[in-house]
Amino acid sequence: MSQVARDELEILGLSPAERSRQGLDAEDVTDALTAVLRHGTAEQKEFVGCTFPAMSLANQMVEPDETHPVVFRDCTFEGPLELTGMHLKMPVVFENCTFDALDAAGAWFEDDFEVRESAVRGAVNGFEARFVRDARFPDTTFEAPVDFDEATFGDDTSFNGARFANVARFRAATFNGKSNELDDNASFEGASFAAEAEFTQATFGHVDFRDATVSGDASFREAAFDGDADCSGMTFEGAAAFDEVTVDGDLNLEGATFGEEASFEGCELRGGARSLEDDVRLVEAVFEGPVTFASSRVRGVNATDATFGDEASFESWQATGDVWFEDADFDGQALFTEAHFDDDVSFVGARFHEAVAFRGAEFRGATARVQANARFDDARFEATADFTAASFTAASFEGTAFARTVDFTDSRFEEASRFRLEPTTNETYVDFTGASIKEGTITQPESAWVRYDFTNASLGSVSLSAVVDADRKQLLDYFRFCNTEFNEFDGYEFDFAAHTGYLDRNSWVLHEFDENRSDPEYAVPMDPEHVETTYLRAKTAASAAGQMKPAGEFRVKRQQHARRKYIDIARDSTTDLGTRLLNAGRAVENAFLGLTCGHGMRLARIVAVFLLFPMIPAMLYAFGGPMFLTGAEQLSSVGELATADGRATLYENIHFSYITFLTIGYGVLSPTGALARLLAGLEVYVNVILSGLVLYGLIKRSEI
Repeated sequence: MSQVARDELEILGLSPAERSRQGLDAEDVTDALTAVLRHGTAEQKEFVGCTFPAMSLANQMVEPDETHPVVFRDCTFEGPLELTGMHLKMPVVFENCTFDALDAAGAWFEDDFEVRESAVRGAVNGFEARFVRDARFPDTTFEAPVDFDEATFGDDTSFNGARFANVARFRAATFNGKSNELDDNASFEGASFAAEAEFTQATFGHVDFRDATVSGDASFREAAFDGDADCSGMTFEGAAAFDEVTVDGDLNLEGATFGEEASFEGCELRGGARSLEDDVRLVEAVFEGPVTFASSRVRGVNATDATFGDEASFESWQATGDVWFEDADFDGQALFTEAHFDDDVSFVGARFHEAVAFRGAEFRGATARVQANARFDDARFEATADFTAASFTAASFEGTAFARTVDFTDSRFEEASRFRLEPTTNETYVDFTGASIKEGTITQPESAWVRYDFTNASLGSVSLSAVVDADRKQLLDYFRFCNTEFNEFDGYEFDFAAHTGYLDRNSWVLHEFDENRSDPEYAVPMDPEHVETTYLRAKTAASAAGQMKPAGEFRVKRQQHARRKYIDIARDSTTDLGTRLLNAGRAVENAFLGLTCGHGMRLARIVAVFLLFPMIPAMLYAFGGPMFLTGAEQLSSVGELATADGRATLYENIHFSYITFLTIGYGVLSPTGALARLLAGLEVYVNVILSGLVLYGLIKRSEI
């Protein structure tokens, strides 16, 4: 070793006071350090307990004779250490050191660079710095702002346990590193950020933020993660922004806490290739403020036991893998409007304390006969639930508790779906207006039944039942059908025959149910025209399915409500007179058919009318006076029936009436009175009508 090198070592080992006495300034110290960096041995490059003044190695290229690491242990840098634009080709380690400030803007470190368990009191400027190999800052405290904007970290990077007391910026920084599942190439595990942490547009491979804490706002906007991002146990006390983030690996936020607003809008969370790990893991994560995943595209998501303390928005997001929100807790409004679920979805045991909306959501999972692809079993909805225009492959709502209105208006269920809802209040009401349910089951619970409205809905092979068999006799009290289609799906018919027992007891009424709301609002007015259409569709569907008794009974109901429609038109003063008269005639005709033969469905009634009608003119013939006189003579009073002759006269008049009615012929008997002749002709006319009605009833009866 040369004498110059010994002098340089002595300069570096002097205290500030000793250097002052010898007239040595900061430039002398800098020159001595540069000489040692370039030509020193391994032992000479180790500095312990040294104190350095402000030094500038800016824009220098330091290429050593031998690439031994330079180690500063327990050293103090009393002035700023300026490494701006420096090109250093050896490992550097600072251990338990204290810095006044550190400026490495544009510096180029070709070997390992490490600042361990140290403290930097002033600002750190690493703008556009390049760390070709490992860069490590574990357990280091940064008391002033830190700027690593556009810095490049070429290999493993560690800020584990680091403490950032002021703003920390890594905007557009690049953490290249090697993708290594066992040793993340960028790690901030246990780090704490007392102010803002900015990683906007940063690029990561695998990164580890486990148990890190950010007290200020955190921004990862437009950041790109080429590998896994492990943020489990992380705490965000301020707002957290992950908008338009791209993660090619798995994103782990298990047990993370978000104290204020969290935003994941427009993200691409693609998930790794490992099928046994969650692509996005939110298990037991806590979102105390509003959170949005709106317009994001994700693979699989596991949010089991997650807590959403404020509004949670998943609007227009698309999940291409399995999604679990099992036992999740939504304290605020939950929005899944226009969300797309391409695989299985589970909200089993989830709790929604405020309104929830799945308007226009699509549950596209594959058909599964054993288990539905969209499951809400045992979930609890304490406010309104809106599934308007949602579409399901197959859904399950077994044991789901609803406290308010459930709106399935215009929703679609393509395969077998199951509903067994558990109302928690008397206001529970399920609106299936315009919905389409191809097949499935709707089961009423053991108590506190739910009301279902199927106005304008399309039902296929949907089974209605109750948990308690004895309750089935009142089952349809809680189902309302109006303008409902029952045969839209080929091969999937609604089975009215399964409910004939109830329908017989309830006069085959479909369009009403046990209404629990004081001012119900329906999609169509409950006027005779819509009610008539309801029974026409029910009759057509039942007839096509070969369910003839229901078809006949619904035909009767249709005619009854058609008569009310005709009467309303006839009473409408704004309608022209011809139309009013035409509908008045229809109403009379309808009433006559209903009264006589029940529109063909009351055979016993028309047979009875046919058999007994001649008794009416027979009484007129027997007691009506000269105008009703026939060849059978008459009785002057009812008292004459006490005599044999009186009874014989009554019999003759009855005989005359029946042979006239049946057009058998008079023989020795004929009408002589003017009204008798008229009434005899009327009997023949009525016989034609009633005979036709009997035949009509026989035909309809044979169809049942």
